Amino acid sequence: MAEITDYIEEVKERYRLRSDYALAAKLGIAQPEANLIRRGLKVPKPELCIRIAKLLDKNPVELLLIAQKKKAPPEAKEYWTLALTAVDVMLHVPKSPRYIPRKVEEIGRELRQLESQMLVYQGAGANAEAVRLVETADRSIDAIMERWNIWKKGEALYPNYLLANQAAVRRKVTIRRLLILSRAQMEQPDLVADAIEVMEDQRRTGIKIYYGFREELDRAPAFERLKQDFRRHGAAHDINAAMFDEEILIFSQSYSQVPLGVVGKPTPITMIHQLQITWKPDLIRELNPAPLFDMTRYVFEYEAAKAFKAQLARFLEANREVSVGAV
Repeated sequence: MAEITDYIEEVKERYRLRSDYALAAKLGIAQPEANLIRRGLKVPKPELCIRIAKLLDKNPVELLLIAQKKKAPPEAKEYWTLALTAVDVMLHVPKSPRYIPRKVEEIGRELRQLESQMLVYQGAGANAEAVRLVETADRSIDAIMERWNIWKKGEALYPNYLLANQAAVRRKVTIRRLLILSRAQMEQPDLVADAIEVMEDQRRTGIKIYYGFREELDRAPAFERLKQDFRRHGAAHDINAAMFDEEILIFSQSYSQVPLGVVGKPTPITMIHQLQITWKPDLIRELNPAPLFDMTRYVFEYEAAKAFKAQLARFLEANREVSVGAV
């Protein structure tokens, strides 16, 4: 990707300028400033960027973005690089096939959202973006799932998201996932079987899979605070969220049920309808699910179906006693 110094050299070559004095005269600036800009020691002002662009018959937006990237702090430079790439594509985008201009439009929407440190995706794009985030994780993924049954075979996260998790484990990424199971669910044998199937899949993939019972977790102030914080920031009532490398967070804002298949009776599957991605420091601090895994009184690591069923029997019996006592 070109730098401002490359454009300065192009101006010199096109107009056969042999000295900084001649360059300064052509640009309408003082010789010392021309010398600093030519050596990459000073970023030209926007007005000068536009003048250089006109001299070279180029789109001034390109030079303006390069200058802005040069002034940006290190942590923001990658975003300006992305903006430059998008502008370069937009300047040369063909009208067909139709996929190309639509893709450019999508990139533009994402760029406009970046300033707010938040991205929002809907429908199939939400599920695809969740996979991409797993693919970029380097160290860790911590996740909590109240709408855990979208993991089971035949649902939206299976198999693509599970395969991405499996690949991350092979890259030595530590993945911890907490499934939150309710009493109403666990009183239904078919849902108990689904939960075991999901946890077995995760465990065999190399994920450290945990579970907790919602009615017990609700007694913990830390869990209650986390739930309220998620909902205050727009999370769905049933929270599905994951933190990647402790620096970027995704959470579901809504779900939808979609009929899948046209032969015979369509199969309804649950999808994430809207997904939010954020790297805002305050939200990362507030919504980090990592502390939940230390709540050993209410959170248990899944090791096998037998141990899980023993914990489930204890939970159901305890809640049965509570219900009888309340009566």
